[in-house]
Amino acid sequence: MNLPPISFKSIAIAFAAELGVDFMISLLVFGFFAGDALKSGMTDIEFEEVARQVTQTTPYVPWMMVFGTATTVGGAYLAARLAGRIPYYHGLAMGILGILFIFVTWDSGLGWMNVLGLLVTVPAALYGAHLAKKHMPAES
Repeated sequence: MNLPPISFKSIAIAFAAELGVDFMISLLVFGFFAGDALKSGMTDIEFEEVARQVTQTTPYVPWMMVFGTATTVGGAYLAARLAGRIPYYHGLAMGILGILFIFVTWDSGLGWMNVLGLLVTVPAALYGAHLAKKHMPAES
């Protein structure tokens, strides 16, 4: 059984874009919830305390789950559109890469969020591929 060729270049570009957007969103959302607690010249210990407060006492984590799922959809959409063919394979590849990333960055303090991420990543990526397929010419 021969699998159609996957565009690794498209996957790499889309995953890098997804990580970049995730990073920017996390900074914005963290800054929003931290508010005035963030000050210039903070020590590492002071910053870690602010981070703990934000993650444990605000809706930061649920918002990041929502935004993370949205960027997973967007990343898979981008990968499928860049590849221009076999969108579901590219979406699945993005989902698998997302799961590997979750395992690499696993945070035992947020176990439930990691598990939810594992459950949602592949379906979200396949949905992104589905959206991309709607905007692609029919394959012959």
